[in-house]
Amino acid sequence: MRISFSGHETFVCRQFWLKKGYEHLLAHRSFVDDDAVVHLGVGKNMTTAIKFWLRGFNIADDHDKITTFGDYVFSGKDPYLEDSASLWLLHYMVINNERVFIFNSFFNQFLKEKNEFTKPQLISFLKRKTEESGIKHFSDKTYGSDANVFLRTYNRANDGKADIEEETANLLVELNLIRPFTRLSLDGKTSIQWFKVIRESRENLPREILAYAIINTFGNEVQSLSFKDLLESVNSPGNIFCLTEKGLEEKLVELAHVWPLDFNYNETAGNRVFQIKRELDKWEFLNRYYG
Repeated sequence: MRISFSGHETFVCRQFWLKKGYEHLLAHRSFVDDDAVVHLGVGKNMTTAIKFWLRGFNIADDHDKITTFGDYVFSGKDPYLEDSASLWLLHYMVINNERVFIFNSFFNQFLKEKNEFTKPQLISFLKRKTEESGIKHFSDKTYGSDANVFLRTYNRANDGKADIEEETANLLVELNLIRPFTRLSLDGKTSIQWFKVIRESRENLPREILAYAIINTFGNEVQSLSFKDLLESVNSPGNIFCLTEKGLEEKLVELAHVWPLDFNYNETAGNRVFQIKRELDKWEFLNRYYG
C-alpha cells in the first residue's frame, strides 16, 4: 500500500469545495494558473487543498481530469451534496483511495485494534505503519496534521479556536461516524479527549449505496461472497460503513429480498454466503436511488 501524508495544507474539505473544484475543472482551468485563486475565490493554500480533496474523493484523477463518478454526482444528481447518500458515497471513495492513507488504514486496520482512542494513539499507529512499510518517518508535525484533519472531517473542532460556521461545513460530519467524548486521566486530575467509533446497523445507509459499494469493491460478475469477507476484508462494507454483524446481515437479506434477480443470501451449516446472480452494472443501482 502506498503511504503518503499531507497535501491538504491542513485544511479539512468543506462541503462546497468539491463543487467549486469540479466547476473549475469543467471550465478547463488549471489549479496552477496564476488566476486560479481568483476563479476559486480562495487563497493559494486553499486552492492546493481543493485540488488534493478532488483527487482524494475521486472527483478528479491524478491528471486533474474529472472522473465518471465526479461527473455523475456534480453534473446534476446531487451537486450541492444535500443528500446524505452522497456523503456515504464520498466516504466510501476516500477510503478506497490509497493516496489518502489515513482514511484507508483507519477503517481497514486501526479499528480492528481499538474503537475508542485518543489522537496520540492514532498518531502512534500511523508511525508504526510507516515503520512497517520500511520508509523514512515523516515529521511529528506531519503526522499530527493528518490526524487532526482526518478527525475534523468527521467532527467539529471543540477547542474554542475554530470558526463554528466553518466547522459545521466539514464534509462528513453529518455521518456521525466518529464521536468525541472526554475521559479523566489515570490520576483523575485531567480531562482527556477521546474518540469513539460505534458499529451500527446504519439505517440511514441506502441499500442502493451498499449494492454499489459491494459491486465496486468485489466486481460485477456472477460470484459468491462469504459473509466474513463482506464484514471484515479490506474495503469491505463492514469495515467502511462500520456495520455490526447483525446490521450487515439484515442489509444483505434486504438486498436479496428487494432485488431477487440480482442477489441471493443464504446460510447453510453456518456458512453464510451472498451471491451476485448475474453481471451487474454498479451505476444502475445509483440510478435506482437518484432516479
